[in-house]
Amino acid sequence: MRLPLLLSLSLLLLSWQAVRAQLLPADDFFHNGALFYLSNNIPSALEQVESGLKIYPEDEKLKKLEQLLKQKQQQQSQQNQQQQDQKDQQDQKNQSQQQKDQNSQQQKSDDQKNQQQKDQQSAKDKSQDQQKKDEQKKSEADKKKSEEEKKQEQQKAAGEKKDGEKPDDQKGEGQAAAPGQMTPEEAKRLLDGQKGNEQFLKWQPKGKPQNPNMPIKDW
Repeated sequence: MRLPLLLSLSLLLLSWQAVRAQLLPADDFFHNGALFYLSNNIPSALEQVESGLKIYPEDEKLKKLEQLLKQKQQQQSQQNQQQQDQKDQQDQKNQSQQQKDQNSQQQKSDDQKNQQQKDQQSAKDKSQDQQKKDEQKKSEADKKKSEEEKKQEQQKAAGEKKDGEKPDDQKGEGQAAAPGQMTPEEAKRLLDGQKGNEQFLKWQPKGKPQNPNMPIKDW
């Protein structure tokens, strides 16, 4: 039941507006449109003028006001378009500047990061170089120490060998005697033989004497 009631009310409202519009003279439509124009409400002014032209299509004042309002509307539309274009250009410029600033900050950050990496690598290289130098110095010191120890050992061994050698005047018992002389071993055997056999042993020198007339020594 609501739908038919609403339709009936809508028809009555439209009929009342049509009747009311027919009662308004053309000057009232013009006056209302002019007021909206002065307040820069171009859409409402056009609405009033177009409503009046529907009732008074030959009214010159309404026609001129409609033409003026449409020109004004076109100008406003152009201005709005220009403002929108300017706004878009400004937004684009701001975005471009913002992107540029971001790129600059990113580049600065990358440069700082690269510089830090270079500094770290440089410090690492210096540390490695210093470590190599220290190792080289240590190796040279160890080598020098080893050579000194080896030299000391050689000197010590040479000293011990020298101390172990007998002087020339202290010959061993097994050392051979010069020709024509009795060695200590021969003299010992001779004495032992004398003790055992209780007889005198004549010692014959080895080799021929240098002088045949020289008497042979008896021991």
